[in-house]
Amino acid sequence: MKGKIVKIYGRYYSVNSNDKIYPSFLKGSIRRDERNKKYSDPAAVGDFVEIELNADGTASIAEILPRKNMFSRRDGTSPKEDVIAANIDLIVAVQCFGFPAFNPRFVDRLAVRAMMDKIPLVLCMNKSDLSDNYTVKYVNDYYKKADIQIVHVSATKGKGMSKFKKLLKGKITIFAGYSGVGKSSILNALFPEAELRTSLVSESTGKGRHTTTNVEMIFIDENTALIDTPGIREFGLPEMEPEELSKYFHEFETEERKCKFFPCTHDHEPNCEVKARVDLGEISEGRYISYLNILESLRYNKDNKY
Repeated sequence: MKGKIVKIYGRYYSVNSNDKIYPSFLKGSIRRDERNKKYSDPAAVGDFVEIELNADGTASIAEILPRKNMFSRRDGTSPKEDVIAANIDLIVAVQCFGFPAFNPRFVDRLAVRAMMDKIPLVLCMNKSDLSDNYTVKYVNDYYKKADIQIVHVSATKGKGMSKFKKLLKGKITIFAGYSGVGKSSILNALFPEAELRTSLVSESTGKGRHTTTNVEMIFIDENTALIDTPGIREFGLPEMEPEELSKYFHEFETEERKCKFFPCTHDHEPNCEVKARVDLGEISEGRYISYLNILESLRYNKDNKY
């Protein structure tokens, strides 16, 4: 019997099959499968699965069906990849004006991961009522050639929410961001029926207190669903060759064809067109520095693999 995983809590799963929720467990054969050993948990919210019903009303997940995409991360140098969600239509990276401060490095890592599986990404800047002209200009200039859509909203004032809601209609969307930026506040303002808890920002750390501990898919209507994630403080990218990184920075694509060397990492090579465009101000220097930081982390992980 086919179903979809709609919630994960520890090693337990909720599977929706024919509009009925079954408490479910993953068969050991799936965990033992060599193809799944690279993941901390081979199943994710959004996965379509085959289940077998048990006499006590629970179900056993017998097979994870092929995915169209997945959203995952790595934790530091761990060889295991955490699959957060699968079969999604949109990733919303939530940041905010005010406090906690805008963190473009975090967003850039999310954007790279999204592009790896060809998942559209939207940057949602919350608390727009606290914005100032300098920060708005900085955000827009930073992503001016990055092919990332930016929306400005205020969950508390309602600004921009109607337009943003239309963007989510008919999609399975995952919201990602560290605690305190207002993910749950945005979702509550958009869809009060979701009844998600909100968090306050700790003044001592600038990080929000966790209010989401499990990953859950919440259906708004037949074709619209939201996935709220636990507050993510760090976002490590899945394993890739450092030379591959530049293809996930959209603004590099046209320019790197003119580089003297191919492949060019746009780091130490002479006559690099990307570096030339950064010097001319045509590519954001901040984005370029973020690229170099990610590049260095990929090199470190490769050199210290396992």
